[in-house]
Amino acid sequence: MSSRAPLLIAAAVFAACGPPPPPPKQCDTSGHACTWAGMPGVFGFNGDGLDKLATKLYWTMDMYFASDGTPWLIDWNNHLVRKVQPDGKMKTVVGWVDPVFPGDGAPGETTAEGAVGIDVQLNHPTDLGQLSDGTMLVMAWHNHKLRKIAPGTERVSISCGAGAGFSGDGAMAKTALLKQPKALQVDAQDNVYILDQQNFRVRKINATGTISTIAGNGMKAFGGDNGPALMASFNLEAGSNPEPSGGLALGNGKLYVAETLSHRIRAIDLTTNVITTIAGSGVGGFADGPALEAQFLNPRDLEVGPDGRLYVADTDNNRIRAIDLTSGVVSTVVGTGEMGLEADDDRLATATKLHRPFGIEFDRDGHLYVSDTINSRILKVAK
Repeated sequence: MSSRAPLLIAAAVFAACGPPPPPPKQCDTSGHACTWAGMPGVFGFNGDGLDKLATKLYWTMDMYFASDGTPWLIDWNNHLVRKVQPDGKMKTVVGWVDPVFPGDGAPGETTAEGAVGIDVQLNHPTDLGQLSDGTMLVMAWHNHKLRKIAPGTERVSISCGAGAGFSGDGAMAKTALLKQPKALQVDAQDNVYILDQQNFRVRKINATGTISTIAGNGMKAFGGDNGPALMASFNLEAGSNPEPSGGLALGNGKLYVAETLSHRIRAIDLTTNVITTIAGSGVGGFADGPALEAQFLNPRDLEVGPDGRLYVADTDNNRIRAIDLTSGVVSTVVGTGEMGLEADDDRLATATKLHRPFGIEFDRDGHLYVSDTINSRILKVAK
């Protein structure tokens, strides 16, 4: 069974709702949201070299602004990693569209030079990051691999993952087994943190390339709060046909984890290695207010914003939420809660409908970007 079936059902329902809205406006009013990339409500693939607003995307998963300011994005159901060039036109860097579910590699991926990116078959990539030398990282979720993209040449090689399973702790990451690793974060020392979804663990690759587990006992459950992270359990989607589940963010000496099926946000103190819940009552639903009383519904991506708040893609509430880490209050910053797509663009972010957003990101100027997944667009919220 394909790993995209649940999202396909949602898209089929949405596609029957009517024609797409008119072309979007440019958005520069603080607190307003507008379409930044993609053709809202239209999914598919129409090639490279088009303006980002004339480019069809097929369920946006996440994006990342590289150190030089270049926007990179995950075109999830086209199995592509793409970037927006300085002229605003779209370019595919890794992957090629294949309706018969891409395989697992390309000649040259295991060599020092790597493979040409457009020769590499990705299977539903989910996250992006960057090392201090400019190397880009892509989480190849359904390939069970972490891949790297060399600066300059943009050739692709395997950084971690020799297949599906669990093994490798204490050894070099290239030999380790992962099982649908969903999210990644990179710290200032080039340590890479991985949310290994179907192994229900958080793993770490240090700067020398050795992998270890820092959180999770491998059990699919919620447990272990206020104790050692290695004794904790995580409740993430699993089985033969899951959706990408969970999220990571770094900040304040902590690694934040979105635990999708427990509807909670947890924090691992990287000094003490103690794990705690910082937001979410554990009951799936919607409620703003005090963080431990707030309700989320299958939260996924996380980002620490320039204002110090922790932002959450609250996917099945069709909202983006923010946790004030000082006051401990949760508030909604994007989305009405109603699943859908507006007939016009450039309105207050809290008056803008979303359709299962999976990803969030900030640019260097502090603008917020939302991967409005089933609407197949990226939404910009002006600072």
